[in-house]
Amino acid sequence: MKTGLKKCITALTLAILLTAGLMPGTKKTCSAATAPISGTSSVSGITDDFARGVDISALTALEKSGTEFHYLDGSNGDMFDILSGAGVNYVRIRIWNNPYDSSAPYKPYGAGNCDLYNAKILGKRATDAGMKVFIDFHYSDFWADPEKQFAPKAWADYSLAYKKDAVYNFTYDSLKELLDYGVNIGMVQIGNETNGSMCGVGGLYDGVWDLSSGVAALMQQGCYAVNDINALYGKSMLKVLHFTDLVERGEWYAECVDTLGVDYDVFSTSYYPMWHGTASDLTQKLTNIARNYNKKVMVAETAYPYTYENFDSQNNNIGDASGMVHANYAVSVSGQAEALHDVFAAVAKVNETKAGYGIGAFYWEPGWIATDSSTWGTCGSGWATSVTGNYEKLYSGSVTYYSTVDGGSTWDNMTLFDKNGNAMKSLYVFNDICGKSSITSSGIFNDGSMDGTYYIKSAYSGLYLDVADGSSADNANLQQNTYLGSSRQKFKLTKNDASYYYIFTGASGYSKALDIAGKKTTDGTNVVQYSYNGGQNQMFEIAPVSPGIYAIKTRITNSASCLDVFDWSQEPGGNIVQWNYWGGDCQHWILEAAY
Repeated sequence: MKTGLKKCITALTLAILLTAGLMPGTKKTCSAATAPISGTSSVSGITDDFARGVDISALTALEKSGTEFHYLDGSNGDMFDILSGAGVNYVRIRIWNNPYDSSAPYKPYGAGNCDLYNAKILGKRATDAGMKVFIDFHYSDFWADPEKQFAPKAWADYSLAYKKDAVYNFTYDSLKELLDYGVNIGMVQIGNETNGSMCGVGGLYDGVWDLSSGVAALMQQGCYAVNDINALYGKSMLKVLHFTDLVERGEWYAECVDTLGVDYDVFSTSYYPMWHGTASDLTQKLTNIARNYNKKVMVAETAYPYTYENFDSQNNNIGDASGMVHANYAVSVSGQAEALHDVFAAVAKVNETKAGYGIGAFYWEPGWIATDSSTWGTCGSGWATSVTGNYEKLYSGSVTYYSTVDGGSTWDNMTLFDKNGNAMKSLYVFNDICGKSSITSSGIFNDGSMDGTYYIKSAYSGLYLDVADGSSADNANLQQNTYLGSSRQKFKLTKNDASYYYIFTGASGYSKALDIAGKKTTDGTNVVQYSYNGGQNQMFEIAPVSPGIYAIKTRITNSASCLDVFDWSQEPGGNIVQWNYWGGDCQHWILEAAY
């Protein structure tokens, strides 16, 4: 019996149990320590060096626009700490040569204003957070992809021979500056989505799509630069080529660069599940390339929408179901998590055929949420500014691909953070695929920072605080239950002037609050739902224990007692009571933001 254990276990017995990791409530015996937050399963064959990455190139501009990011529990945090706590171990950063207008006042092009300086700042922050950095050279002043591969303004009149020198020098000089700044670069991408064209050369410009009219030569110059920097610094940065449309053309491009003798290490692809086929397609094509051309393979970009809602006046890349060519997953947070999980699993599966050749995947711009329109042009927090059309008109008579007005985020429904900057459960796929625990809180509370609506999960059982039967009645019992995602498991925390919290229940439409029955102070007193009255038996202290873990202490006992899963239950229906706080996991809780 729980009472007997707490009163009668001797200090010696406690010491033995704790040392052995057998004491109920210790983390060693708690399977919930690695319970998947995202709802996805672990993936076999994911090693510590498998790239679980994100592209966060626009982050500096977002932060300048006033955007703040939060852990799953709503507490503020630095983006790199939040990402690291979720399992991200690699960051991709794009570099444009000169993303600024050529005339005064030299307005930036936006989309993060991704010049070398921005890469240095973000790269050093990532390095300091323990991550590796993947540098993505576009060899353009703005977006480069299969539809547009404009050369930088400064190279507009260059011949192919001059462009070869320019690619080498820009790559070499940029990498040297980044490394000297302390950025830990692990991979370098030579060109972005170079489907037959690059830097004003190839199919878009001469109708030759097999890379033989200069694209492969430019790629090789970038690879030469990486080789020389590796030799200079004693490093082994991988040389990456990047294509898209893997299912239709990926193997053909792999054959082209092989035929033309480009000396690279990694074949990477953009793979968006709603556009590019199934996860099994991804595995098959990457496996074929790894096997036939002896190249490592990875996904350089992926993403999936969690909603069709648009959070600013800028149209999104995916605005409704018509944009979903392949509807393999639900458009929801859980569907997004499943899609990302399957991308990682698909790349890892390559290793069953060619061990060590499937090396990872990167989620594209998980934090690019909507910002105020006043920041689109001033901070570069939108996809393009009004002067990007000037750049396009150097090469075209009209503005087709860029813009003549300041634009917002086209990606705000594809992020892993909600519109308010709160991490969503899908972010934690990065750790969940490894079976690792995540950090879901800063552990630091600013005044009022915990106000919000949450799911409250037991750190011991992994089950969720729940109003029995979803009842809205007074004295409805509080128990633990499997995750349902419904209002009966949602709780709204509201801080009062005395710095305690009322915890209102979603089951009652937030009109009733958690209540220590009968205003008792004794161990074992039941926790119920009751009409809000503002009494001390309805006040709670949310006390940080460790990052992401809290004790919910009761004001009626002057915080001497707390919410406790009775009898260390790990079963749905386990009762929630008040008990003297002693620090066991059955008294600790994880707060997950509810939307």
